[in-house]
Amino acid sequence: MDQSGVLLWVKAEPFIVGALQVPPPSKFSLHYLRKIATYVRIRATEGAYPRLYWSTWRHIACGKLQLAKDLAWLYFEVFDSLSVRTPEKRLEWSEIFSNCMSEDEVEKQRNQLSVDTLQFLLFLYIQQLNKVSLRTSLIGEEWPSPRSRSQSPDLTEKSNCHNKNWNDYSHQAFVSDHLSDLLELLLDPEQLTASFHSTRSSLVSREAVVALSFLIEGSVSTARKIYPLHELALWEPLHAESGFSKISKTFSFYKLEAWLRACLTGNPFGTSACLKSGKKLAWAHQGTFEIF
Repeated sequence: MDQSGVLLWVKAEPFIVGALQVPPPSKFSLHYLRKIATYVRIRATEGAYPRLYWSTWRHIACGKLQLAKDLAWLYFEVFDSLSVRTPEKRLEWSEIFSNCMSEDEVEKQRNQLSVDTLQFLLFLYIQQLNKVSLRTSLIGEEWPSPRSRSQSPDLTEKSNCHNKNWNDYSHQAFVSDHLSDLLELLLDPEQLTASFHSTRSSLVSREAVVALSFLIEGSVSTARKIYPLHELALWEPLHAESGFSKISKTFSFYKLEAWLRACLTGNPFGTSACLKSGKKLAWAHQGTFEIF
């Protein structure tokens, strides 16, 4: 890799598939997610961290957040669907569940499932994408309205794409606007103040940056390969910019956030980029991509 021209972009899949197109439960606010982030680390030996098992999530969601069990499972299942798994393995799981004859058997199978805890926290946070603001809905920014619609819709315009799940401009803006919160959600509790905020001396673990690869990937101007965020951040020539220390094996929160903001750009494979270019979208194949 050539360290010049590092490009990072927000992945479309977590938002298109993962962000449910309904307002999220009020308990998915940053306040409660920060509490969950601390709780799972305390309960690490009880199937909470670094892998979160269904039984533990059910306890948190139903017991702590007061969610209905079916809703708790829906979020868990949707996130699990984003994990890398062969079609054969998914078919095997589907057959196992379809053969269950009782609710107890279903729960027994569900209890064997686990997800990456930190990535799941990010997944819960991005549900805020479809949070409805009363103020903005009144002025026509949340829901389609005559005032917000153009008489001649232009699919390439950001303002006319009302479905945030499919609008990669919305994905980029969401991550950029909430980057500090996303990073703080991944911090170990000792790296936060009493009010759950970072400081200039806060350190981000490698595991946290690996988790952030759930949302961000990228490349460099002279390469055709797509890399997960953590591989670029851990690449030695970029250590000074990404803030990685070989001694502590951690990232400086301040430098990492600044580097992410400086490199974040539009998704070259996004729907908006395709429509704007007027050319066929060249999807990624085997870790390489074509620029339109």
